[in-house]
Amino acid sequence: MTTTTATRPRRSQADRSAATRAKVLAAARDVLCSQGYSGATMLVIRDAAGMSLGAIQHQFPTKAKLMAAVAAEFAAYRTRIYAEAIRAGATPRQAMENLIDANYRMVSRPEMAAVLEIHLARRNDPDLDQEVGPSARRFDRRVRLWGHMILRAAGIDNDEAYQTLQLLNNAVTRGLTVEYIRDPNMALIERSVAVWKKQMLDLVFGP
Repeated sequence: MTTTTATRPRRSQADRSAATRAKVLAAARDVLCSQGYSGATMLVIRDAAGMSLGAIQHQFPTKAKLMAAVAAEFAAYRTRIYAEAIRAGATPRQAMENLIDANYRMVSRPEMAAVLEIHLARRNDPDLDQEVGPSARRFDRRVRLWGHMILRAAGIDNDEAYQTLQLLNNAVTRGLTVEYIRDPNMALIERSVAVWKKQMLDLVFGP
């Protein structure tokens, strides 16, 4: 009886590179969550990823570039989720409510805590700020435009009021992320979000 051994096709260089990149980003995110930005050194991330420092630096030559990639990946994910949430709204109020709900579901994600660490570190790290700043501003502009689009669809044209609400909403989101890190009581956070969401929707669209 003749037996044959099936051989799996070798992965392409692009596939191997993508797998390495994903592994490094996941390790960096986990270290940021557990040890904060100062603890997320390239050596610690190397150990968490289980690969050589050279392999990591081939993908991300500096810590700032690695942190920027972590932030950009999460921004891309949030962009997709928010766009889907808005499209699912049958009315402007429903679209805004869906957007708010999608945003607050991010609070419990490890990426949210990781990116918060990155943005806080930008204050004292010019290289990090230079790497992260452009994509962060693009993401903020996109969310702001979505908000304006929803309001105009409802016949509301008050950019100043919306900018104020967006700032407050960002502050609440980041604050709840910190609270979740301290005490991951999602039931309490959901009750708090329900109160804040009603306040926002009533302010914008009326009771």
